[in-house]
Amino acid sequence: MTESPWSSEELRGRRLEWIKNQVPNTKESPTVIAIDSTFAHHAGKKIHGVYWFWDYTKRQFCLAQRVVISSLVTPSKLVPLGYRIYHRGFLAEQKLFLEAMQPAEDETLEELETFNDLTKTYEENCKEHKTQLEIAADIVDECEKLGFQKDAYFLDGAFLDKTLMGRIEEYGQAWITRLARSRLVQVATGGFVTVEEFAKTLSKEDFKRIVITTRHREARVYWCFCKNMMLKHWKKLRIVISYDNKNMEGEPYFIISNKTNWVQAQKILQIYTMRDPIEHLIRDQKQELGFEDNQQQMETSLLKHWELTFAAHAFLELCFEFTYPDEMPVPMLETIGQKCRFF
Repeated sequence: MTESPWSSEELRGRRLEWIKNQVPNTKESPTVIAIDSTFAHHAGKKIHGVYWFWDYTKRQFCLAQRVVISSLVTPSKLVPLGYRIYHRGFLAEQKLFLEAMQPAEDETLEELETFNDLTKTYEENCKEHKTQLEIAADIVDECEKLGFQKDAYFLDGAFLDKTLMGRIEEYGQAWITRLARSRLVQVATGGFVTVEEFAKTLSKEDFKRIVITTRHREARVYWCFCKNMMLKHWKKLRIVISYDNKNMEGEPYFIISNKTNWVQAQKILQIYTMRDPIEHLIRDQKQELGFEDNQQQMETSLLKHWELTFAAHAFLELCFEFTYPDEMPVPMLETIGQKCRFF
């Protein structure tokens, strides 16, 4: 088979343009762009981009690639968009090594030059290395360049960062994410307490019953408190505290958004529920479309393999149509696997 003359970036650009043309011009509501990260697990250490990571879901270290992914989520479509691989920089370890190798005043000229070369390499690594937050910002730029219509960006809670959220706000876009219960918010006395502690001071009367509709057109009932609050070392943001039962039992969900004018918790929570399908998308990529099956040791081969899986996923999601008989209820099929088995 002849290798494609295009680079992985060119292939991704063509795929994203095709997706944009395939998505209907009439925006469904709500429509979000979700930014998340996942592990592509492997056994070999020589595969490109594989490092040891702590996998909090399995509660153990694993060999894997860390990938930041963006997805377009609508009530009827779930389409993978962009992806970037995260490389560990080991900058802290490099800095410690330089400190340990600091030459003495009586070192030879050759030894001093060797240390200077190591220092230059470290400085170059600092400039070139990108954190997951910086990678997510690049993905935001990519999505905005394509001009997808959306209600908001939805980000995993690990991406809650002032600089990244500022990048989204530069484009005049809304964002929603989960807030860690340990984050500090300002209360009426002027002091700061954790949002978890603040939630405990609320009474049941402070929470309002709201009903939202899932992508499966199922009604869900929540009890929510919504208020604009000052986040320590940042600014005033919209915070929603939500329970799934009227007795306010169990751990609440803490959600945060930059849309301080969205006074109704229902709108924020409705968009937040669009987070649920992302797990299905990632599972489809891994189990049905070969996202974790690559064994390439070269970056170009790896990225082209991933591009094929993303292109296949987008094609199945956007071009696979089926007309149901009039007497047959239309099933709500969430994953690629479910659709393949059903048909």
